[in-house]
Amino acid sequence: MFFENQEIDISGLPHIAEATFQKLSRNYVSVRYIGNTIFFLLLLGGLFGVYLETPIVTDYPTLWYALLAFWCFWMITSFILVKLGYDIRGYVLREKDIVHRKGVLYKSTTTIPFNRVQHCEISQGPIQRMFDLHTLEIFTAGGSKSDLAIPGLHGETAQQIKEFIVKKTVIAEEEANILEQETERVESIEPIASSDDLLDTKTYTDTTQRFE
Repeated sequence: MFFENQEIDISGLPHIAEATFQKLSRNYVSVRYIGNTIFFLLLLGGLFGVYLETPIVTDYPTLWYALLAFWCFWMITSFILVKLGYDIRGYVLREKDIVHRKGVLYKSTTTIPFNRVQHCEISQGPIQRMFDLHTLEIFTAGGSKSDLAIPGLHGETAQQIKEFIVKKTVIAEEEANILEQETERVESIEPIASSDDLLDTKTYTDTTQRFE
């Protein structure tokens, strides 16, 4: 058996961009909108608390209006990013792994091979419960937090993906065990003597017979 380490042509590799990413539920946008609205209303309440308890309007009117302007800008930007993020976000379930794409300003694509998956969980927040949406969390070996979280999934879809990943994980573990056993079996076999060793042995035998 000869060791080979051939060069790979990168242009011939498959492109993840060619994969068909599955979109999240449309209601996921509503979940994010409601969550953002609650957050910014609480933030606005804090600002008005400052307004009532301090003379910020009379002493620092420029600062007060700057805070209100920043609050409006931040809120509008967050709602725009939610919509843009929904258009980008998606996942691909493949034979050996699962791929998740997200991000608007900072895009990221995460690939989790099934042979690295430790377990999967399905969670649901209070706002998600209003729209019957769930989040699929995937944990890899050695990780205490989920390495991949896919929100905005219907309950049936999340359960189907979880069962598929668990089944693939079991198959991957069985294949790894078979490979390990085969490796141990091969290593336990006594190596066959090389042609040089056989030649040296024959020469030693002939020399011994000559002296006898």
